[in-house]
Amino acid sequence: MKIALIQYPLGHKKFSENLKVIDEEFCLAPPIGLAYVAAILEKHGHKVIIVDANALKLTKDKVLGVISEFSPDIICFRADTYWFHRTREWAEYFKENTHAKIIVGGINLSLYPKESLSYPCFDYGIAGEANEALPELISKLENGECLENIAGIVYRKNGQVISVEPSDKIIDFDSYPFPARHLLPNQAYHSFTSQLKNYTIMVTSLGCPFKCSFCAIARIKYRERSPGNVVDELEECYRKHGVREIDFFDANFFVNKPRVMKICQAILEKGLKIEWSCRSRVDIVDDELLKTSALAGCRKIYYGIESASQKVLGDINKNINKGQIVQAVESTRKYGIGALGFFMVGNISDSKESILASIDFAKELKLDFIQVCRTIAKPNTELNDLLITATGIDYWRGYILGQRPEMRLPTPWSQLSENETEKYMKKFYKDFYFRVSYVLRRIMKVKSLSEFFRYVKAALKWLFFNTSDLKKGKI
Repeated sequence: MKIALIQYPLGHKKFSENLKVIDEEFCLAPPIGLAYVAAILEKHGHKVIIVDANALKLTKDKVLGVISEFSPDIICFRADTYWFHRTREWAEYFKENTHAKIIVGGINLSLYPKESLSYPCFDYGIAGEANEALPELISKLENGECLENIAGIVYRKNGQVISVEPSDKIIDFDSYPFPARHLLPNQAYHSFTSQLKNYTIMVTSLGCPFKCSFCAIARIKYRERSPGNVVDELEECYRKHGVREIDFFDANFFVNKPRVMKICQAILEKGLKIEWSCRSRVDIVDDELLKTSALAGCRKIYYGIESASQKVLGDINKNINKGQIVQAVESTRKYGIGALGFFMVGNISDSKESILASIDFAKELKLDFIQVCRTIAKPNTELNDLLITATGIDYWRGYILGQRPEMRLPTPWSQLSENETEKYMKKFYKDFYFRVSYVLRRIMKVKSLSEFFRYVKAALKWLFFNTSDLKKGKI
């Protein structure tokens, strides 16, 4: 069959954990989930295209022109909870203007399968992993067979939405085909901190063995790909797609030290001149790991620091301390690797004093970059459980059903008001980035004009959106 996968434009949402400029400027990443789906479909003999309207800045009408020329039998969308109604809007448009069936997948289908399929623009849904369920669904549709026994399918029967429980079978991550990057505009992607072209992202593990209360990944069973499988994809990226910089999007890339050491050794043995970044906890790195990673091309590590307050760190189940943070960042810088710190504002026990201490701490660490998030009740997290208990309302379910507006969510765990949280987020960014010493240090590390102009664009955009606050002395 002919199948089109569409990535619609993203942007900022009112309930986002980030400031608007961060959502819009921090990263333009390939839709790696759709690229995996495309590879699975190609493996089963289907003809597939991906239209990345987000990267190429295409309107619905422009995408329709591409789709009409391809004339697909099926159009697929990915629906994350935040973006559900954007998915719905695009699905409705293509439902009205094509004859294709619409299939939707993504994490939201696992959380709210029946609620998602309550909208007639979606013909079928896949809850859980697509590796087996999606090819089976398409095969049965093609042959006119009964759909009832497909694990993870969501469909309609006699006007009722039926959701079949996903399989509890643990699929070997190595059995997945590599993402179909040949269907993507690889030259278009970048992150705020990237320095080389082409840039892409990779996923080498799923889930996380740690249990931070604010994080949904903590509820996904951890599993990882083998070192050989990871390096084979790296080599494909390098040799076939001209990739020179990769961001490992794993929640904690360094969890399994022996695995990472093998990956690094294979990169060196194969002579892959590639730079990469990853995310990590501060308490799982050591000198041997950092030294080897640096030799193998590691140039940035994004550390989850969250706060300088030990009480806050304890209350969110982070289970790290300031000494570990300082040691990790110092060791990282010693081996020529840049360090980005993730911080949060509005956590349990957070206060004006703890946030100001975190701002000072970030500057003392001499981090290369920071990202500051407001603490929100993300779907399928401990904080969301707390919000449901406190309010008696499942906001995200209501949002999917169209019963709750896009809005800032209540934060019953926090002593800070919404306005205070916003004010301190902006102050955090301003105090860290708008220092002469920082700006000069950053300019000295710039490798290209495109990187320089990204920084200038983001700075001007930040100043433009916050001029009134600056004048009023709010930040």
